[in-house]
Amino acid sequence: MNLFALAAVFATMDDAAVAALKHAAAVCDPRYECGGVVRRVPGGFEASPLISSKKPFGVDLGEFYGSDVVADFHTHICSIHNVAFADFFSPADAMANQGLHTVGYMLSLCDWNIRRYDPTQDERDDEEVDFTSGRVIYLTCGHIVGWVGSAPEERGWVEATVVRRPGKPVALKLSVHR
Repeated sequence: MNLFALAAVFATMDDAAVAALKHAAAVCDPRYECGGVVRRVPGGFEASPLISSKKPFGVDLGEFYGSDVVADFHTHICSIHNVAFADFFSPADAMANQGLHTVGYMLSLCDWNIRRYDPTQDERDDEEVDFTSGRVIYLTCGHIVGWVGSAPEERGWVEATVVRRPGKPVALKLSVHR
């Protein structure tokens, strides 16, 4: 489901992704991941509309990919099931960026930082996580390129619903939740 589109061209890929993720913090349901891609366009970079797969983990951005895509961006939810890992790129995130030769951006809804992972510049699997069971996994940190302002307890979320009526313009119904 497309949630919104930014109608702006940005000077840098970072600017486009950070702006899109700041909008995602305001419009996406925090129970589900949502995201999009950044494209190279004449004069700079443009973010795609946001999409949500209505799943807590994972969002399929395949419909957005093309030869002009230079980056993807998505949110990580903050729940009791992933609070220890929400601030890291998942192995699937890092592998997708490596395989597609794109930069990844991620907004953790736990710490509200926006992180960037560039497979050509950043180490993959640079953070060791040791479990009390003895199991060890490695996750990707990337580096922080932005932050979404207010604390989670001060933030509500906005649900956007597209309303289609025969013979009428498409409308967007917004519901604010606190």
